[in-house]
Amino acid sequence: MSQYRIVVDEMLCQGHGVCTEECPEIFSVEDTGSGYPKVRLSTDRPPEDLLDKVRDAVTFCPNLTLKLVEVD
Repeated sequence: MSQYRIVVDEMLCQGHGVCTEECPEIFSVEDTGSGYPKVRLSTDRPPEDLLDKVRDAVTFCPNLTLKLVEVD
């Protein structure tokens, strides 16, 4: 069974929160004092039962901030 890791490009994140709507178990958006809220992860290694929701969060992110990469 493959394992995956979520990668966040914080420079692209503008805190729209689409990811939190798709998978609130993993994603949250917090004010960082930078002018924009930023995505935060409860874990960067999503469990198998949440992979479909994480994929949706990656797909629908308006700034293409998120990636899901396969790891060994």
